[in-house]
Amino acid sequence: MCRKATGAAFRSRATVRTDAFRWLRGEALLARYPSSPGQTRTFCSRCGATLVTFFGDYPQYLGLALGTLDDDPQQRPSAHVHVASKAAWYTITDDLPQFPAELPRDFFVKQ
Repeated sequence: MCRKATGAAFRSRATVRTDAFRWLRGEALLARYPSSPGQTRTFCSRCGATLVTFFGDYPQYLGLALGTLDDDPQQRPSAHVHVASKAAWYTITDDLPQFPAELPRDFFVKQ
């Protein structure tokens, strides 16, 4: 699903606490749709850019599409998720933890 939504090998997304996130402008242009059980994806209603994902089970977090950022977020990846459905032609070459599907429930707590 992420490959089809982005047209790329994978989607780079950061988990951000909702209380640490704010829109600077353009929030009124945000469109939403339920993409899968418990997740609501958003996109820009003008250009179609993928923006944030809201998690029903984790309302204190959101998923931020890193490709939309202009600046370095000063964070680096901590894991690969949904690797069971990764593109067959892409090889993960780092030593980060890999999860076949969703992150374990306690992974958010550890971060």
